[in-house]
Amino acid sequence: MARQLESDLVLGRLTVEGVRRLRARFVNGRPVLRQTGGLYLGHEHDPVRGRQWISQLAAHDIPAELLPVDEARKRFPFLCMFEFDFAIFCPTDGVVDIHALLADLMRKAREGGFDTVTNCVVESFVMEGAVVRGVRTSRGEIRARIVIDATGAWSGRLGRATPLPLKCYRRHLFFGGPLGIIPRDAPLVWDLDAGYYVRTEGAGLLMCPCDESEHPPGIPSVDSDVTDLLADKLLRHAPGLSAVTLRRSWACLRTFAPDRRPVIGWDPCTYGLFHVSGLGGFGVTTSLAVGEVAASVINNAALSWVDVGCFGAGRTALLSQGR
Repeated sequence: MARQLESDLVLGRLTVEGVRRLRARFVNGRPVLRQTGGLYLGHEHDPVRGRQWISQLAAHDIPAELLPVDEARKRFPFLCMFEFDFAIFCPTDGVVDIHALLADLMRKAREGGFDTVTNCVVESFVMEGAVVRGVRTSRGEIRARIVIDATGAWSGRLGRATPLPLKCYRRHLFFGGPLGIIPRDAPLVWDLDAGYYVRTEGAGLLMCPCDESEHPPGIPSVDSDVTDLLADKLLRHAPGLSAVTLRRSWACLRTFAPDRRPVIGWDPCTYGLFHVSGLGGFGVTTSLAVGEVAASVINNAALSWVDVGCFGAGRTALLSQGR
């Protein structure tokens, strides 16, 4: 999902720029971002935070509306199934076709001269003193002037005596139905206070209880207790969805830095090592903007729309936690 509503101002800038680039990207004549719009629900009779978020989005020329509960339900009748006090509607949010986006990026990389090697384990770095000169893999050694560590849950470990203080958290997703409870073209719905989201997906609904439990890198197993967590949240805050039958569940990992901002920059201890990690739950939304930030830092080029130092691997929020 492409969501531009963020409480952190720096991350908000990154998401806005990421969504702007997604809106402009087409693959085979079709947009990679389907602008369904996003409805963000709150539980405050006086929506102080809601007005603040509207102001933040307006500062970036992002259209958004603060809707009282009655008006929101009149505009979007299916919201009668949800309990809330106000809604923020952001019409330019939506759902990204991640397969089309990834395929297009890989195609452009190959056209630019890059090779892609899969099913290949990176075992260690090739080091000359404190300088990385490449990687040793299960298929041999690859020399490189720059090595970019973008390994998700495993990031910040190779080539460092002390790993970067990144933590992985498990989150669950559920698919259920039947289709028709919520219109297929409805905006995504995210309850910011209760902590869950729902959106249409294919012939049913994709639902998440926004759970977060620390988990080591690897393929996460499914925790059956989280099904009860989702059921409890829906019964209390979206009773109209009580008829949904859960058909499938799975878990994924999201990796965060202590300050919840991404890590994009040179390693402070190992020369030639560059990090792109800690993208948490906003990786797809910010992907194209993150690429521009990384390219600008690597090429020592100026970037006008954000202070790239906020994402550096040597920033205080990381160094203080890594000691």
